[in-house]
Amino acid sequence: MRVKTGIFGLDELLEGGFPAGSCVLVSGKIGTGKSIFATQYIARGITEYGEPSVLVSFERDKKDLYQDASAFGWQLQSLEKEGSLQVLGGSMPRVVENMRRAKATIEDLISEIAETVETLRSKRMALERVELLAMLFPDELEFRLQLGNLKERLRELGCTSVLTSEIREGWEELSRVGAEELADGVIVLYYEGEGLTRDRALEIRKMRITEHSNQINFFDITGKGIVMRKMPERPKIPKARKGTA
Repeated sequence: MRVKTGIFGLDELLEGGFPAGSCVLVSGKIGTGKSIFATQYIARGITEYGEPSVLVSFERDKKDLYQDASAFGWQLQSLEKEGSLQVLGGSMPRVVENMRRAKATIEDLISEIAETVETLRSKRMALERVELLAMLFPDELEFRLQLGNLKERLRELGCTSVLTSEIREGWEELSRVGAEELADGVIVLYYEGEGLTRDRALEIRKMRITEHSNQINFFDITGKGIVMRKMPERPKIPKARKGTA
């Protein structure tokens, strides 16, 4: 079974979408479109495919999430009021302060995400800036164990998840915290160029049980979100006629 990504033109590169129940890492340097990708996956999942969703952010507060999404026509606040969306988290300082007040542990935070998905019967979950979540853990091993537990719990609930992670400038990495090793799929976003010209592109580095594009595929960020550009067709070579050299 496939889960539509909500990214215009991407499903055609993935045999119809993400494998149901999978966990996909979307990584890239600053400004490559990771947050837009995650929000689009959630918003269009609700409005186009009728799938309840959970959006977790450790980078932005609700007000900022609502405002940023509205620029693309995604009314997250309305979706949350009607019950098809639940937004969790907030900026990291606020998350830490709320945990202190509630005397909550990191395990409580992970459990809250899974329990919210279960209660809402969510089919989609997106978690922004997984490397910020890692900062709450005492060491990398504990973080990977807990992230792995969350991934398996979401799979059991039939929820397909997207994690975003920032790649540091000048580093050869797919995430800051090794999340690619746990993910079923990895998509890397680029915003590169020379001189005054820059292009946006993505690369599908891996996707479990999926025949996928092995090319760098260009995209644009438009008023309705991320839109993949169509690859130019290869020119057809005319067949030689019989009797010709």
